[in-house]
Amino acid sequence: MFKTCSPYIKLLFEKDINWSLSLTPKLLDKAQREDKLIFLHIGYVSNIAIREASLALFSNKEVQTILNENFIAIVEDKNDRPESFLLALDLLFLNQDFSYGPMNIFIMPNRKPIIAFSDCDTEHFIELANSLLLAKSEKREKLEHLSDTLSERAIYTGVISNVESESEITHNILKKYLDIWFENMYINDFIYKLKPFTPNTSSLLTIIEYLYYNNDIKYLSTIENILDHLQFSALFDPIDGGFFEQATDYSCNHALYEKTLEVNSHFLLLYSIAYKLFGKESYSQTAYLTYNYIIYELSNKKSGLINATTITGKLEDVVYYLWSINELSILFPERYIEIAIALGMDVTLNKKKKQLPIRSEETYTVISKDELEMLKSRRKEHRGYFKDIRAISSSNAIAISSLARASIYLEDSSLYKRAIDIFEFILTNNIDKTDNRLYRYTCFKENYLTGYLSDYAHFIEASIELYKVEEQKEYLIMAEKYCDFVIEKFYKPSNGMFSKSEKEINRAMDTVPFKRESNIDIIKPSANSIMAGNLLSLYEITGNKRYLTIAVKQINNIVPNLLKSGPMLSSWAHKVLKLIYLNSGRGSK
Repeated sequence: MFKTCSPYIKLLFEKDINWSLSLTPKLLDKAQREDKLIFLHIGYVSNIAIREASLALFSNKEVQTILNENFIAIVEDKNDRPESFLLALDLLFLNQDFSYGPMNIFIMPNRKPIIAFSDCDTEHFIELANSLLLAKSEKREKLEHLSDTLSERAIYTGVISNVESESEITHNILKKYLDIWFENMYINDFIYKLKPFTPNTSSLLTIIEYLYYNNDIKYLSTIENILDHLQFSALFDPIDGGFFEQATDYSCNHALYEKTLEVNSHFLLLYSIAYKLFGKESYSQTAYLTYNYIIYELSNKKSGLINATTITGKLEDVVYYLWSINELSILFPERYIEIAIALGMDVTLNKKKKQLPIRSEETYTVISKDELEMLKSRRKEHRGYFKDIRAISSSNAIAISSLARASIYLEDSSLYKRAIDIFEFILTNNIDKTDNRLYRYTCFKENYLTGYLSDYAHFIEASIELYKVEEQKEYLIMAEKYCDFVIEKFYKPSNGMFSKSEKEINRAMDTVPFKRESNIDIIKPSANSIMAGNLLSLYEITGNKRYLTIAVKQINNIVPNLLKSGPMLSSWAHKVLKLIYLNSGRGSK
């Protein structure tokens, strides 16, 4: 059993269920000896909707009894076990479930999944669990057939099996991808059907960078409208700054109140590049407001950054982010009407009714810095604000890369200096002093879990981006050192891709026996796409053709599926863009 600092798991351990943190050999033997089905739940604390639905489900006495008496129950946090989370996403997608969690999987004693679903409705859960138990005793062959069928569908999902020979990669491929992306996402209304809605910043970054290279008038106004929609919606917090990770739907009228380091780092970079492309001051302002949220709300005492902030309690009981006209009148007796309007509040409603403030073009023109500080101080008096203090290596590295690049787009060296501080935090706290391996995260001065490919890939990317700003050789040396390590420990010559964890590390007791490679860009970039970008950058800097050869092989494996992928390969589209301009001699921005 491995250690965890997961606040989500701690919440679920308060429920009367005999949870385990992993499928140990002893538990697996028990499942097979007693012929017990396995139940795996994966969630995370920062998403209030997922957290509350799960807590309600596992607080039910009948659910507790069913799980304790008939199943081996395992709970995982997606930030502890990203491999399990990605595989669970695959299983949900096979059922046309694009909800991004929570993950509930019933599994045979031989570790083959039977069914995966995100619904946490208590009645449905009890009915399904009892149906599976009945099938196990009376229709075992059909249950095993169902399990075998799902396993066959999932085992190669996202795994490169047909290695492609080198093909011609041209600008036309990207142009077609852009056309198809817009058609799938907006013309066919896919984006409007997503509930909850999670902005795909990876896709938006790819499109913005494409437009940065190619002034495609056809899509400039559409992207500008999307960026304006996001920054002037309830998805953006006008008081503390930063973006909430999700809204109930694309209208973004109702946020779900969780903010994560990874998402806000991507938004910081997105609006920094957008400012350079469009020259709109509101984009620069959004970038800095997001930066301020990251620095003031997510910094720990050692220059590192914690994982997320959210609220405790139920969604309908939220008070931390809401305001009433009455509260504003107490704070600003002379100006509360102007401030309320500047925060998008309806001054005709009952003065005691809580409302969610929404930023407008005039918000920070009307509200002074001192008044904004008063709003922040007042907000801190509300209870229910929660911080997930895990300092995750990959998320901190993403912040470093975003800050380094944003320092160039915003022409502000202070962002670069802050990136260096975070990099030093990783070196000091998240790296094993004996073998230089990365840890997954640090929490309360302790290190947890061996780093995954995503941790290494983003750390290498951070080293490269720091080097690009001022060309200090120490960062290039670090990038090459860890890139060579990843090639040695993660690379699979059989298909030219990287495994999600070290090949030598025994993960045989993972709950589900098969894994997919991290190739698909679901909401965030896949680790293999980040590695491809790292390899191209290192080739561009050093001229070492070994890096180029591996990157080209990776990209050639992906390109045949690019045009039919929509946003699922958006980070790969960015690497295609990078390769095209590298081959043209123009380099990358």
